[in-house]
Amino acid sequence: MTIINRIEDLIKAELNALLDKAEDPQKMATQLVRDLEEALSDCRTTAAELICQQKVAQRQVEQANKAATTWQSKAEHALEKGREDLARSALEQKQGETEKAQEAQQKIDDLTPALEKLSADADKLQSKIQQLKAKEKAMLRRLEAGKARLTIKQTLNSDDMHSATRKFDELERKVARLEAEVESYDLGQPDVWQRFEDEQKQQQIDDELAQLKQKMAS
Repeated sequence: MTIINRIEDLIKAELNALLDKAEDPQKMATQLVRDLEEALSDCRTTAAELICQQKVAQRQVEQANKAATTWQSKAEHALEKGREDLARSALEQKQGETEKAQEAQQKIDDLTPALEKLSADADKLQSKIQQLKAKEKAMLRRLEAGKARLTIKQTLNSDDMHSATRKFDELERKVARLEAEVESYDLGQPDVWQRFEDEQKQQQIDDELAQLKQKMAS
């Protein structure tokens, strides 16, 4: 199992625990991203340690190979001087350095695939974090919108809103009664023009009556 698989299992377990606790979705998302970022930090720390070990091993290879070359030269020089015993001793030292170089190289060979896998896991984890952050932002926007809608719904269904609606309806009824009262004043009241016409007709009758009286008197 790779480190990314172990991290995913850990995050899933923590997410299930958070869901069981029914915590605030915003806090859950933030905590999940934080856990992933901590896991990525641990992954990078481990990678840095392995790289350091690899560099140390590489220096050991170089030093051992250099020492082996030196002992090889000493063995050749000893043989030239007829000192086979010294040549044998030098070759034994060379063999020891060669074994050191091989061991260090084996360590490098073992660390290389582990580092490559760790680097790939870190890249995947970084990608997942970016995806989750984008989803977190989208989710938070939806959460805020949901909260706003819930507030509106609660306000519309609240006793205060019902009371305000009743008061507004009552105010409308009062206005309607006032308008009706104003209109009632006009009921039974003759129109101004109608009164004017009636007065003109009455004047004509008065004039004709006066003329008739004058005619009969003569």
